[in-house]
Amino acid sequence: MNAQPLKKKKIPWGMLYIAATILAVVLFGIFNREFGNVFYTITHLTPGNLSMAIVISVVFFFFEGGVILLLMRSQSIPMKLGPAMKLGLIGIYYSYITPSSTGGQPMQAAYLRRDHIPVGLSTAVLIMKFFCYQCAFVLCSILSFWAMYGKIAAENPGIIPFIVVGLLVNGGSVVFFGSLFCRPVLGTICRFAKWLAGRFPKLARRIRAAEAIDQFQADFDSYTDDFKEKKKAVIWGVVLSIPQFILQMSVLYFVYRSFGYAQAGYGEIVAMQSLLQSSVSFMPMPGASGAQEIGFSTFLKPYFVNNDLYAAVMVWRFFTYYLVVIAGALLVVADQFLYSRRQSAERG
Repeated sequence: MNAQPLKKKKIPWGMLYIAATILAVVLFGIFNREFGNVFYTITHLTPGNLSMAIVISVVFFFFEGGVILLLMRSQSIPMKLGPAMKLGLIGIYYSYITPSSTGGQPMQAAYLRRDHIPVGLSTAVLIMKFFCYQCAFVLCSILSFWAMYGKIAAENPGIIPFIVVGLLVNGGSVVFFGSLFCRPVLGTICRFAKWLAGRFPKLARRIRAAEAIDQFQADFDSYTDDFKEKKKAVIWGVVLSIPQFILQMSVLYFVYRSFGYAQAGYGEIVAMQSLLQSSVSFMPMPGASGAQEIGFSTFLKPYFVNNDLYAAVMVWRFFTYYLVVIAGALLVVADQFLYSRRQSAERG
């Protein structure tokens, strides 16, 4: 009697992915000492203003999902608001935990690939989403600099070079990502990718790198053709990204008020937050960690004068960074668990 061949066991990548995510969040809490202290600080602040910070963050994600939904539907990709918001939070989560925010769009493209959306097409839509937000970001930051220049020059002139560099870098990113929709630029990048893959011939043959790059370029080009006829959706994407950006910058105002301050108005705090964001957003650390805290201490020091600057930094980072990381991790774990169960059910 012939022995039955041993059935090759599949590696449970989904479960390993969930475990890795949980471990990352645990380590995140362990190595950020201020993370534990922030809860004590929050309990001693004005609850109404802190509640507004949470509400604003939720509305921000509605805008994030709305713009994604708009751009996806403009390409006849079926999607509802809930999945679009989920995709937005996943992108922000991975941007926050990877250096230079490099993980957001690739992971969003990977999630869309599960729904059989071509990587080239999804990447083009996601880059356009980023382009829309960056346009709003740069526009609002330039207006903020114009409005606050006199006050900054008189009271804190040392931050002006950082603001100028930040505006130039973020403005350059608008030009660069916009240029990807020019065929010669995309073709040059794809040829470079093929050349780079050629440096590792065994790996390139195994993953069929040349074919994958050609398919990516074809899908991206198909979006470029459609984009020329659907500029209205992109314009609306930029328009909707302006209030979204303002909402994100508004969290600091309610943190400021929760500490009992009322000397500076809403517009001034939002403007200073946007200039801080412009100055540190391109730093190569995950979530611009370190640069954000140092920048806050430099930009916002004149507004927190009761020896509570460090506490304000902790609370602000909790609402704008830690809370998003926690929510994103929970979503990633839950989504991967449900997806694994669905895959198991489909296999019978």
